Amino acid sequence: MSLLQIILYVNQEHGRGNMKNNTQAFIKAIDRMMIDNEEYFTILRGLKDENNQALKDKVYNDFNLENNDSHFNSLDSFKNLISNHVLSCETSYDMDVIILKNISTQLEIEYLQNKIKKEEAIFYCSFSDALTHYGIYRGNKLPSFQIVGFWNVLLQMFYVLNLMNNSNYSSRCDDNYLKMQGFDKLSRLVDSVKNINDKLNEDIDIIDGCVSFKKGQEERIVSKIEDKMSRLNLFNALRFVFNIYKDDKNKNKIEETLPYKYILNILIKNISNSNHKSNNKKKVCYAIELLTSFISLYQLKEDKFAIAGLSNLNIVEHLTKQVLYSNFYPIYSLKTTTLIDYINNIIQPSIDNDSFISCFGFSLKDLVGFFWFLDKQNDDVICILNENVFKSDLKILELFSVDANIINKNYSTKSSLLKSENLFAMNPVVKYRNMYYIIGFKYFKLNFYNSLLDKIRRSIDCRINSKIGSNIDLFVEETFFKIQKKHGYQLYSGNYTPPKKENPESDLLIETESDLILIENKNKYLTHASFSGSESNIVKDFVLSYVFSQKQLLKHERNLRTYKKIIFTKDQRVVNYNNQNIVKISVSTNNWFNIMINPSSIILPIIKNLRFDVKDDGRDSEFVKANKYLDELDSIIDEFDKNNSLDMRVILNQTVFLPLELLIDKSNDDDFIKILKQLVAVKMNTDNVMNVYDYCKYLIDVKTSAIS
Repeated sequence: MSLLQIILYVNQEHGRGNMKNNTQAFIKAIDRMMIDNEEYFTILRGLKDENNQALKDKVYNDFNLENNDSHFNSLDSFKNLISNHVLSCETSYDMDVIILKNISTQLEIEYLQNKIKKEEAIFYCSFSDALTHYGIYRGNKLPSFQIVGFWNVLLQMFYVLNLMNNSNYSSRCDDNYLKMQGFDKLSRLVDSVKNINDKLNEDIDIIDGCVSFKKGQEERIVSKIEDKMSRLNLFNALRFVFNIYKDDKNKNKIEETLPYKYILNILIKNISNSNHKSNNKKKVCYAIELLTSFISLYQLKEDKFAIAGLSNLNIVEHLTKQVLYSNFYPIYSLKTTTLIDYINNIIQPSIDNDSFISCFGFSLKDLVGFFWFLDKQNDDVICILNENVFKSDLKILELFSVDANIINKNYSTKSSLLKSENLFAMNPVVKYRNMYYIIGFKYFKLNFYNSLLDKIRRSIDCRINSKIGSNIDLFVEETFFKIQKKHGYQLYSGNYTPPKKENPESDLLIETESDLILIENKNKYLTHASFSGSESNIVKDFVLSYVFSQKQLLKHERNLRTYKKIIFTKDQRVVNYNNQNIVKISVSTNNWFNIMINPSSIILPIIKNLRFDVKDDGRDSEFVKANKYLDELDSIIDEFDKNNSLDMRVILNQTVFLPLELLIDKSNDDDFIKILKQLVAVKMNTDNVMNVYDYCKYLIDVKTSAIS
């Protein structure tokens, strides 16, 4: 299936444009069928009350079936009859099967909204869930509901099958399940809709399991919330939000969180629109609650085990949700040394200092000194009067600042992401009334790095992004070299043989007593189009970063397993493979947040089958390149698959996707290498792999304290 087909499918399923109300059409079809068959169903129910075998005999006789079932409770013959009916329809199959799942979701939502009784919701769900519940049909398409005759017969058979089935338990509309943390997605959606409707006098529609906004409704909701903030001291509101985050993080509350990034960006956007007179905490909480409810309407947070249901049909939707989620939710504190290391090791080697000073009016040394000054401040909102700073610091503030009345311009809703301008992410200093405000320096340190890189690209060297790739490789290698003695491993990098013809190059290989850890770095960022939710660009960027590094790592693993010994060219050092565990780490300079937590054993076998529907004519060169990488990934996985002596599940499980900031920020931890290997196996329903690392460290510390 091409990416174009999948993206069209995703767009259809999420109602972009006019949404059909499939749920209502389905309910009407069931009601009509029940009326048409009322007399017959009454007879069947009477037989069921008397004797299940009599019911089965009657049904099989009526449908001209021989009872060849393997045991008494088996209904295989009747299921086959249904399957044949589904497959024999002569009309076009133009409705996606997932619509039935969406209908079941909508029925549960209406139950939670008290629009439908529990018994009714379960009854209708028994039809929409039947194909998957009984394993009758595994195709992707069905005839549309407009084919009345087809659906009338199919629904009749569903009812009869449900009647004969003696184990009709369904988890649908289970109050305990719907309210259980990690599985309460629908409950949270219903609560959010009610909160917005009640407090902002809105009327939000949910159709087929998704919120369907009326024209202009999203922007109107945000505007109403912003109006309620016009008298609040937003600087103190920002401090309050950071305190909530710190409290949650200290309690390891990392799976269900507030949309911190969105709340902070909305507060920053409105600094110039507020008189900052009120410090009413209740009103601040009120605004935070409404903003949280609004973002919840997009249903970006997936249930705990949603990853288990991934396929080539929903992989694009899954990755898109994760990218959009990262726009609104995660923040994380990094050490100031991490930011300084980025500046000194990635940027500095590729710039001319004189040109830099001439262009910006300060040196990188001045910039590092400024960061150390910020590091000493305890306030999450640092205020600097422009009259009280050194000339070089003023130049720094001017370079990174944007005026409060234009920061985060047009930033409002999911649909406005592409139109947003002067984003705080690239302008980490806010200028307001002759003051400079550095907001959340602890959490947004890398905004300075990304902003500086962008300004160098625009003003000094347009090729800076391609030049820093080799700096990153050396930076990672030096980071592991510094802690080599502490952990007692060997380091290798560069070209090696065999195979001589390919001249393979490993960014880094770490040899411990029990493991070979392969590391591949990729300086590939999510583009602005990707961050704004463009499905094709998200998958393309993902392939150019993660898939590229993974196919490289898998090739290195193949070479180790095939040749048993490789020799690094530059120093003739030898690595022997003696059935050690091989761990593969893809490192990106960009934090891909919850995308990095996806299990590779699930993602890679799915993603390798996708292709972009483009021609190699030079116009879509990055998409063509992505297709090439997908071909290579498919080939190397197929090569492993054909080797019966290898366990493909283990090979694909022993890999992890990490941001460079994790390696740099955590490298001095005593258990750093141990936790890196744990990250291969430990997956959590959180929005940042950094949180998973911290939780692993927390568990080690607790265990150590208990022993001592």
